[in-house]
Amino acid sequence: MHAIPKSICLALLVPLFAGGAVRAGEPAVSGPNGKMSVEGGSGADDGEGVATGSFALPIGHDFGMQADGSVGAYDDELLGGLALHLFARDPSRYLFGVYGSYHTWDRINIWRAALEGELYIGPVTLEGIAGYESLDVPNFIDGQALSLDDNHLFGQADAGYYFTDDFKVYAGYRYINERSFAAAGTEYLPVALFARGDFGDELVQNVTGGLRIYLSDDPGKSLIDRHREDDPKVYAPTFPTLAPQTTSQRPTPQCTRDSMGWVTSPADGNCICPSGTVRAGQYPLASGGGSGAYMCNNL
Repeated sequence: MHAIPKSICLALLVPLFAGGAVRAGEPAVSGPNGKMSVEGGSGADDGEGVATGSFALPIGHDFGMQADGSVGAYDDELLGGLALHLFARDPSRYLFGVYGSYHTWDRINIWRAALEGELYIGPVTLEGIAGYESLDVPNFIDGQALSLDDNHLFGQADAGYYFTDDFKVYAGYRYINERSFAAAGTEYLPVALFARGDFGDELVQNVTGGLRIYLSDDPGKSLIDRHREDDPKVYAPTFPTLAPQTTSQRPTPQCTRDSMGWVTSPADGNCICPSGTVRAGQYPLASGGGSGAYMCNNL
């Protein structure tokens, strides 16, 4: 499956090498601008809510940068993330850049480094990102926090179509956390309502919607011009996608026990016995007989 994000990565290089250097004309970023959004919905049968903000600046005529930040909650756990884009763009033809981000959710840390690109063909926009992600998932054994690392490629690609200058729909493909799934979404101005969804196995069924506010010196600018002349697409944090897939990797808590070694919390015994008990670093033993009691010492 790693060949898929590699292919996306190669596709992102086409606009840069086929088009050569950025031509004189419209600048890569029309001027300082930003956007803010709030969204909520359901992901893998759990509620989620996220607020995201971005700020973009021109760097000379041919280059630009954008910083993204998000904060919210998924499955009653706090989540947050930061990202940075550095890119070259010809607003009539393409964008090409580098991307880095950091996400965190429920003590799970995700770092990313990638290439991103966009290709503009009339009312059609082809956009995507491909690179490398590192997941740091803590676990607790014998009362000590251990880090379980997982490093792999990731990628996503979308094809968007503007039915009008203010109404966009898109469909795409995702390869994230070593899973493949489809995605679709839409956005409409002047009120900047949007919706999106990820569709895969039972862990990747996410549908969210929200409101986005664009901030620039031209409040009447169309949606297609904002997307191609101002701030590039926000790829981070991808909470609705990463969170359900890492749920099964959550850290196992340490058992709380009484003086005899009986587990008092959690009640289902899904924990690791602490040091000083016979079963230190192991799961507790069920007492049997259907009593629902668990023991960290010998029964």
